[in-house]
Amino acid sequence: MNNNLAPIVLFVYNRPFHTEQTLFALQKNKLAAQSILYIYCDGSKENASEETIENIKIVRRIVKEQKWCKEVFIIESDLNKGLAYSIQNGVTEIIKKHGRAIVMEDDLITSPVFLSYMNQALSYYENRKSVFSISAYNMPSNMIQIPVDYEYDVYVSLRNDSWGWATWEDRWNQVDWSVSQYQFMLKNPQLQEAFNRGGDDVFEMLQMQQSGKLNIWSIQFTMAHFVNHAVSIIPTVSYVDNVGLDGSGENCGIHLSMKNNFLNTNENIRFLDILYEDKRIINAFYNANCRTKRPLWQKMINKISRMMGGKSVFVIKKKIYC
Repeated sequence: MNNNLAPIVLFVYNRPFHTEQTLFALQKNKLAAQSILYIYCDGSKENASEETIENIKIVRRIVKEQKWCKEVFIIESDLNKGLAYSIQNGVTEIIKKHGRAIVMEDDLITSPVFLSYMNQALSYYENRKSVFSISAYNMPSNMIQIPVDYEYDVYVSLRNDSWGWATWEDRWNQVDWSVSQYQFMLKNPQLQEAFNRGGDDVFEMLQMQQSGKLNIWSIQFTMAHFVNHAVSIIPTVSYVDNVGLDGSGENCGIHLSMKNNFLNTNENIRFLDILYEDKRIINAFYNANCRTKRPLWQKMINKISRMMGGKSVFVIKKKIYC
């Protein structure tokens, strides 16, 4: 590994337990002692409760307790910027200085080789301009099955993931934060369908963000992937686990099915050299991100039909490639 390691940018707010667990795991990373860590601490909202204010103070004490990485820079805000604004501006600030960045939030438990994977992937795909991001998270095997004969340790995804990710300055600068093409997409069902190839919730998330119902940054980044015909690189086995799926996060509810009980410790990564969409994985990814589910009675009839040697009677199309 060369000395040009990407800086880590961590965003924290008012979750002491989650923040501490995130930092302890990061500190155990093989490259932590060689890496620079920037920690952005958001401020309290107006009329915040005494408990929230106290938790913010505790979080700020925690981040100052230890030298979590080689160098640690703490940026504290007196005002509440919100996660979306904090990430948009914080990443822009750091990536302008370093040219690349690894981005984390305060609820991610990382594998000891998380930083190794991220830095290797950043170097490997730096000159592949159609790769807009590196993701560290992959859904558990009960949600997405990787074919047993798949020869690589990463795959191409049509949708980026925000639970531990990285990018480069030239890609990040192509994000249109105002989404100037939104009105055109709103009138074009074909574009909406194409955008939803990453999951049937993607365009709806964009609509909610544009209407002010959802304060997020990631959908604009997803849109940048889409309009630039770009992809994200995702590991076949996750390097992170999200411990914030307990309802404590700003934009995450309770989704325990997405937890990873096993974290990847592989450093000898077989990277995908030719950036192709493996239709089996693309379909499985879409299926895992599809909200339309069969009712139980249809599942039972399908099972009985298969047991009798027939085919499933009720089929929901949850595929991009047939």
